[in-house]
Amino acid sequence: MKIAKDEKQKMKEFFDKRTKMHIGLVKEYAKKIVEYKKELKDLLEQVKTHDQSKFEDPEYDPYLYITWSYKCKDEGVDWEPPKGTDEKMNIATEHHVKNNRHHPEFHCVDEVDLINRKDRDSIPDKIIDGTKMNDIDIAEMVADWCAVSKEKGNTPQSWADKNVNKRWKFTEKQKDLIYELMDAVWE
Repeated sequence: MKIAKDEKQKMKEFFDKRTKMHIGLVKEYAKKIVEYKKELKDLLEQVKTHDQSKFEDPEYDPYLYITWSYKCKDEGVDWEPPKGTDEKMNIATEHHVKNNRHHPEFHCVDEVDLINRKDRDSIPDKIIDGTKMNDIDIAEMVADWCAVSKEKGNTPQSWADKNVNKRWKFTEKQKDLIYELMDAVWE
């Protein structure tokens, strides 16, 4: 199945609007984090490039499909990406998490197959080591989780409860910081 030109245009418009909104929310949460914990002030500089790789190759085109898939799923619409697109979506996701510091996978330098290829939001076969993340990376990750939670109408704490030390391994100090920041900035 091939995507019609007008549907692809709708996908692009939705992706651009949603991703720019998400980046704006991440920046808002980053400001709240820095207001709460001034020593994380470098976070404001780091989030200036949050998710910019999604607007470039090799991520842009596959992320149109990824974002549209989530939209359809959230709206209860049955939609499948064109045949052969799944692998490109997985490659783009892997590229994204390996090239953006706010993802624990970024810090797994020599590792491959860091995502669950059947469901990118599920726990992979092996826990990902996030213990090399610094406090600024953790703070950006929390801002990201808060932004997604606001978009989805859930809480970053519920996401953390499902994933911290299950999908991603963190030290106790990191885990404490994650929950401290979420509790401080989440409405």
